[in-house]
Parts: sequence; structure tokens; C-alpha cells
Amino acid sequence: MSAVSPRRSRKRKPPRGTLARYRNRIVEVLGEARGQRVMIRSIHDDGVERRTAVKWANLVPLETALF
Repeated sequence: MSAVSPRRSRKRKPPRGTLARYRNRIVEVLGEARGQRVMIRSIHDDGVERRTAVKWANLVPLETALF
């Protein structure tokens, strides 16, 4: 039996400029923040662009097609 490495089972941090899904929004990854967080840029329902630090484990990669 081979043991599965904990490093292999973890998701990789998304590189800068990557598009991802966070909750109900498409976001752009701006870079690494403290701890297990990354800075993202998103447009909210009110039309305002915001930069936020979120846990990178909560980002979901986009599928191959955006639309």
C-alpha cells in the first residue's frame, strides 16, 4: 500500500492573474496575502470594484469555457 502525501491532496495556490470563482462572482487573483489567503479583485452587485483577502481554499477554478 502506498501512503498518499498530504501535500498531494491539497489544492495548489492559484498564480497571479488567474480567474476563479468565489461565491457567486468571477474574480481575478492579485497575489498572496498573509497565511492561507490571497488578494482578489471582483465587481460586486452595486458595480463597485473591490479588493478582498480570501482563503485560497475557497476559490474554485473556472471550467475551460467562461461563457
